[in-house]
Amino acid sequence: MTLDLQWKRHAATLARIRAERPTSFAGVKLILEVFSARSSGDAFFPDGADDTLAIALGDAGWSVDYLEGEYLYRASHASGAELTYVEGDIYEGVVAHRDTH
Repeated sequence: MTLDLQWKRHAATLARIRAERPTSFAGVKLILEVFSARSSGDAFFPDGADDTLAIALGDAGWSVDYLEGEYLYRASHASGAELTYVEGDIYEGVVAHRDTH
């Protein structure tokens, strides 16, 4: 896959988060699995661009709490859904940082 195609798919994935406004971890995961298979976590999404998953989740109605920077945060939704993002690996629920490696 070319780098240009990779970034187009990245942008399209974030656009889907915004458009579909998932209210559960399963909904977020379903969208992310189209972009990339999971890695160590329950789902995976690489950041490294000006537009990030955290920003897209915020636009989709999730509350984002940065713990140590853009590479480690937790997000929650009014539905009760929660996720933890650790350097691209995404875990369902609230996961302690030391438990993710």
